[in-house]
Amino acid sequence: MTMAAAGSRRSPRRAKIDLFPYALMAPGLILVLFATLYPVIFVAQYSLSATKVYEIVRFVGTANYTFLLTDERFLENLWNTAVFVIVGVALCWTFGLALALALRRQSWGTAVLRAVVLVPWVTNQVVLALMWKLLLGGEFSPLNDLLRWAGLPPINPFISLEQALPTLTVINAWRATGFAMLMLLAGLAAIPKEVDEAAEVDGATKLQQIRYVIIPMLRPISMVCIVTLMISFFNVAVLPLVLTGGGPLNATELLSIRLYREGFENFDIALAATLTVFLIVIELALAALYFRLVKAGAQP
Repeated sequence: MTMAAAGSRRSPRRAKIDLFPYALMAPGLILVLFATLYPVIFVAQYSLSATKVYEIVRFVGTANYTFLLTDERFLENLWNTAVFVIVGVALCWTFGLALALALRRQSWGTAVLRAVVLVPWVTNQVVLALMWKLLLGGEFSPLNDLLRWAGLPPINPFISLEQALPTLTVINAWRATGFAMLMLLAGLAAIPKEVDEAAEVDGATKLQQIRYVIIPMLRPISMVCIVTLMISFFNVAVLPLVLTGGGPLNATELLSIRLYREGFENFDIALAATLTVFLIVIELALAALYFRLVKAGAQP
């Protein structure tokens, strides 16, 4: 056996790991871990304790969780949040798809309309809430002026037990419609024109094309859009706080509003931490679903 042949059979030398890039990443990584892990540990610790404001008094185990799961107000919060999220996302996706189909063609006018539809999504929620409160909630609001002109009694949906939650849900769906439209427009742009032309040749009407061709082809981007909106809607707090404050009689009190009240009005940090854990679990499940959908959509 020659020396060259013997040398070729030797295992290659293990490559040295260059630690310099990791050293550059370390400060940012430590900061991100501190900003994410520490709050989770803080919340988990407080959710298992009895507190006096920010001071932990004693360890109580799962007592806070047991209290919430048997609390009628918490069950009402869950129901309000489910309606707000599920109905709101359904409306948002429907409005977004309708606008995406209407503004699908590229032109100067459609570009301007797309920008206009996006304005509510990028506008501060306090501004939007005050605007809607002025339009609908005041004694001399434009809506009530129209009702008086028509001989009808004035209304204020934000103080009505039956109308408050539906009104809040529709307003939030309107706010996020621009985001849904933008995502669905991206999905429509990926559909070849030949598909529409083939459907027209086969005699499909516009509604049949939307139902049997466009919506099925938009399914991956639609699922990502829906899960993203659900995560966003679970975290909405400013809009309902300004519009209704969770009222009347907790009719619009979402989980996020209950968390705010317990933490910053009642200073019950233990209960606020327990509510936070519930929200974290829900959003982690939605995030896992989101990444699964993204991964499935990326596969050929």
